[in-house]
Order: sequence, then structure tokens, then C-alpha cells
Amino acid sequence: MLITKMTKQLLLLSTVVASQAWALESLDDQGLSEVSGQASLFNADYIAPSVGVNGGNVGFYRLGVDAEINMNANINALRLGCTGAADGSSNCDIDITHLRITGLGGTSASDSGPPTDFKLTRPFFEFAVRNPAIASQREIVGIRFGAQSALGRMTIGENNNTSSIADDTGITRFSGDMNAIITGATIDNVHACLPAPGSQSGPCPFIDIPASAALDPYDYAALHGQPLILNGKSVGYGTDQNMVFDGLTGSATALGIPLPLNSTLTEPMRFIHDLGVGAYNSGTGDYDLPVQDFYMSLQKEALTWQKVSTGSFTGAVAAQKGWWMSIPTVVVKDLHITQDIYVDGGGAITGSTIFLGATDLGQVPADNCYGSLKFC
Repeated sequence: MLITKMTKQLLLLSTVVASQAWALESLDDQGLSEVSGQASLFNADYIAPSVGVNGGNVGFYRLGVDAEINMNANINALRLGCTGAADGSSNCDIDITHLRITGLGGTSASDSGPPTDFKLTRPFFEFAVRNPAIASQREIVGIRFGAQSALGRMTIGENNNTSSIADDTGITRFSGDMNAIITGATIDNVHACLPAPGSQSGPCPFIDIPASAALDPYDYAALHGQPLILNGKSVGYGTDQNMVFDGLTGSATALGIPLPLNSTLTEPMRFIHDLGVGAYNSGTGDYDLPVQDFYMSLQKEALTWQKVSTGSFTGAVAAQKGWWMSIPTVVVKDLHITQDIYVDGGGAITGSTIFLGATDLGQVPADNCYGSLKFC
């Protein structure tokens, strides 16, 4: 009888174990301590001083997160470095109003809302320390926040009338470097004047030849061997900070006759409202791949930060004193300039450089709000 009873209990126990073989079971501290494996969310790196970089005595301590951050945010005013400047001015290093950080999609249509978010992959923060090996002389000279890669869109300010620059708001000051790309730019109302007009706002003094123009794709870094570098502190207070795109080429059509177009566009930054942050994708023909080495930093002196993507300082632009933003690729796309532009017709015919500036680019920020609000 005893053996029979034990046999029944063993059969019952085996049945229970079999039925729970794939069940999850909570573990106490002791149980957790007996589990082995590997997982790492954070990674820490130390970059020793390099000869010929930052005086050869600045090391870097970096803490990265093996994660992805998706952002969709509206910032009413991003103003950094507006006080305490050594130059005594009241300029900001970075001064941007109505900044929308979104994914690549979305339009200015009411309640269109971007379908995706701005994506930061493997974000990190980092300290730059002078004399890192000498405890009594260590000094923090800079800090930066960034990501190994970024993909998204920044739309800025307001532009209710795309045929006038009178209402444009957005970027007042910017300090940083960016590889500027221009694609899909068209100009509708060009007036080729003979003789030359007194100004770009016209009118033609005698002969007015109507024309339209299309600009070729433009890559600032490919043309100049370095990205576009801007320093808000170097601009006189109360004046516009300009982005200068020289070496633009394209073709104009006047009276059915094609004309070569060589131009320089000097554009105040407050007239630029849509900046894509993405790398070129040959498969789609668009700039929809993540860019490498996106960051924002603060330093007490000019400082060169390492490129995380390559682990090298080669090709890195020195961030200047104060706040600095480095955007590897900025895409200014689908410009549609409709306001009247008066240019030297003789210069257009001979292919000489035509100077453009202070022009509404036809860009409208994305609608990132519900209802009738333009910004929220």
C-alpha cells in the first residue's frame, strides 16, 4: 500500500511539473544571483589626449547608451549662450524661435502631423578634461551631448506669406557647422533687366525680360572641402546672420531661350524654415538615411571633438567657444521662390555670376499641432 501511494504521488508531481515546464517564474534576489548571462545598456569610453589635437593635453570621458530615442517636440524658444560672453555683446550663440523637432514626414496642412519621430540612435554625453592624468591639474573644458546617428527634420519659425520676407521669423543666431545640401530649387519670377537694375527688388530701368530658373543640386562641402561654418557671436547685434551659398549653378529660360545660370545666394537664416537631417539614399533618391555624429556642445575655448562614427579627429570641425551645434547634413529641399527678382540680364546672357539674397524660399514649417494653432 505504501509503495502504491508513493507511486501515485510521484505520478501526480510529474504531471504538475510537465504542465508548468514553460511557465514564467518570478525570482528573488538569491534566484537572480544564480542566473548567469551578459547584457549592457551603458558603455563607457576614455579617449586619451592626442598629439596635435587640442594642445595634446585634453582627454575625453564618454558615457553612451545602447538605445534609441524618438522625439516629437515643439520648443518655443531655444536660446543658448546669451549672457557672459567675453566679447561683451548681448548676442546669443544659438537663438531659434518656434523650433519643431519631428520625423521626415508631415506637411504644413492643418493637423497633418508628422507620421514619424526624430530618431537619435546610441545617444551619449561626454566631458573634455584637460590634463586628465594629473589629479591636481584636471580641468573640465567642455561637455557635449550627441548621438552616433540621427534622422529627422527641424522646421523653424513662421512664414504665413511665402511671397514676402516681411513676416518671416525663425533663426536669429546659429553657431555650428553643417554640410548644406540644396535640392529641387525653382525660381518663377525672374526679371532679366537691360541695363542692370539698381537692386534685386527692381524694377527694370528699361527692358524687362521675364524668365524662370531651376537650380542644380548643390553640396556645400563637396564644393568647398568643408562644411558650412557659422558663428553667431561674430555677427554684429541687430543684424541678420547669413548663410552664403556660392557656386550655385542652373539654367534659366527667357523668351524660350535657355541661359546658363551662375549665382550666389546670400540668405538671412530667419528666411530658412525647413531643415532635413538625413543622408542620401541611392535606393530611394532621397535623404532618408541616418547621418553620423550629430551633437551639441558647450566649451570654454575652441575644441575639437572626436567623430564617434570613425573614432578619429580627422575631418572634425573645431567647435568654437560657447554653445555649438554640429549637424553633419542639412537638406534644404523643394525651394519654390515666387517673389519678383530683378537681375542683370547682360550677366545672365554671358553666364556671369548673379547675386541673389533676402529671398522668401517658399518654405512653410510643418503643422505639429491639433486644431487651428500654428504652434503649440
